[in-house]
Amino acid sequence: MITGVPEIGLLTGAFALVAGLCAAAISSASPTAGAYPEIDGYQPASDIQNYKVVGKTGVWFTSPLGVRCAIEDDGSYGCSGDLPGAPPGSNEVAWFVGDPFPRIYHTEAPRFSAPSAHMLLTRLTAISYRGSTCAVTAESTVYCIHGDNPDSQLMVTTAAPLRGRDATRAD
Repeated sequence: MITGVPEIGLLTGAFALVAGLCAAAISSASPTAGAYPEIDGYQPASDIQNYKVVGKTGVWFTSPLGVRCAIEDDGSYGCSGDLPGAPPGSNEVAWFVGDPFPRIYHTEAPRFSAPSAHMLLTRLTAISYRGSTCAVTAESTVYCIHGDNPDSQLMVTTAAPLRGRDATRAD
């Protein structure tokens, strides 16, 4: 037995174990962790009645970029219209109570775009209604979540809609 070989083997094994544990920790973390904004410090919408639309239930708003969105009476929410980066033909992204994950799809009858004007939800403002919260970030991105359910998250950015816990892109 050569002097020092057992120690080298032990050190090599320990190094391999630590490297393996680090790799496992990194691979189990979401590659898009932090994609969603922290909205706890956002200004609450001033008067929820300002976000009501005649003839419709729920609350309705438009982002500074013109994205039209709503939170319905059951807590479902979504945005309709031109969704940057969405699959061709898609015009709506939404999460519905009971769904495991937000959907992105095409519809001939957009559900989240009322015919009358929506109130502007300004940057760094959040509106909460029926257990759901939608907010507009400093970059005018729309972000919504139901309670603390990470799978319900959706975000409409200038690049692509993101959905669910792992911020899966729409494409």
